[in-house]
Amino acid sequence: MKLSHAMPGVELIQISGKEIISIDYSGCKPAEMITLFDQAKEIILTKKGDCLLLANFERSYITSQFMRHAEKEMLTVSHLIKKNSFIGMTLPQRMILKGFQLFIGKDEYVSFDNRQEAIDYLVRA
Repeated sequence: MKLSHAMPGVELIQISGKEIISIDYSGCKPAEMITLFDQAKEIILTKKGDCLLLANFERSYITSQFMRHAEKEMLTVSHLIKKNSFIGMTLPQRMILKGFQLFIGKDEYVSFDNRQEAIDYLVRA
C-alpha cells in the first residue's frame, strides 16, 4: 500500500475497507490550516458518524488562532468522530493535543510517530 501526498489538502482514502478523512496540514500557514479544517468539517457533517480522521502536522505550527477555531468548531462535530490520529507533531504540539483532548472530552485523539502506525490505529476495530 503506497500512500503519498503531493500537496496539503483534504481527501478521502480507503484502507482495509474503511474510509479515512485525511487532512494534510504539512507546511501550511494558520489561515490555510483553518481552511483545511473547515473543508474536513464539511465532509464530517455529511457522514452519519463513526468518522476516522488522519491529520498530518509536519512542518506546520499550531497557533492560538488555529486552536481557538478548532475548539469552537469541534464542538459541532466531535460526536461524529470515532477516532482521530495525528502525525508529524512536535513535543509541544503533542502537549497541546493532550489539552485539546481534555477540552473535547475524548480519548480517541492519538498522536503517532509515523503514518502507518496512525492508519493501523484507525482501521483496528
